[in-house]
Amino acid sequence: MKIGDAFAHSIPYDKQSKRWKELTEAVAFCLAKDTLPLLTVQKEGFRQMIHKMDAKYNMPSRKYFSKTALPKMYDECRDGLETTLSTVEFFASTTDMWSSRATEPYISLTVHNIASDWSLNSCCLQTSFFPDDHTGENIVSGLKQFLQEWKLDETKQVCLTTDSGANVVKAVALNHWTRLSCFGHNLHIAIERSMRDSRIDRAVGVCKKIVSLFSHSWKRQRALKAAQEELGLPQHKLVTESPT
Repeated sequence: MKIGDAFAHSIPYDKQSKRWKELTEAVAFCLAKDTLPLLTVQKEGFRQMIHKMDAKYNMPSRKYFSKTALPKMYDECRDGLETTLSTVEFFASTTDMWSSRATEPYISLTVHNIASDWSLNSCCLQTSFFPDDHTGENIVSGLKQFLQEWKLDETKQVCLTTDSGANVVKAVALNHWTRLSCFGHNLHIAIERSMRDSRIDRAVGVCKKIVSLFSHSWKRQRALKAAQEELGLPQHKLVTESPT
């Protein structure tokens, strides 16, 4: 290798160069697509991997990704989605309210539409912090604001799918929207209520004890696996009950 080539291979990419921008966009896409914490770009293993792939690339700081790269990617993605939604003739929506692990309340809105090629499209437009009282009036105000922010005409909304919460049902009624009850939520309620039958209490209790015995014992799990292999049965584990 010539001396000039050696120097060329050791000079970092200029931050205005096409290659530097491509690599930075790739890292930002990785963070967004795989929902990785921003701290990832400071991890020694991640930085070493990037350096091995291209030693001339100096990865920017965590602050750059949080303040510049990711907001830029969000704006581009949002603009493209807004353009797509502007051509939609009719759409349906789904909304739900839930709490984070820190018990903070959020509300989400997802829209669905059928494209010209008959493919079904679904886009989660917004998941927003919702600290206000969860009254029907506040909920419908928030949903209307979401539609306005995404430049969606509510007259093109054919229906809104929700759970059966009284406040959400009231919100839909206040705005005279057509509501579709969530099938999954109704099925959950039906199953949950069916398990309250006193005639199966003892059987359910015995099953819970059996599962608990195996869940807390590696020896029993190993014995169960060996028995399944000996009898030529599929390798299954006992399922712990989860009401949701």
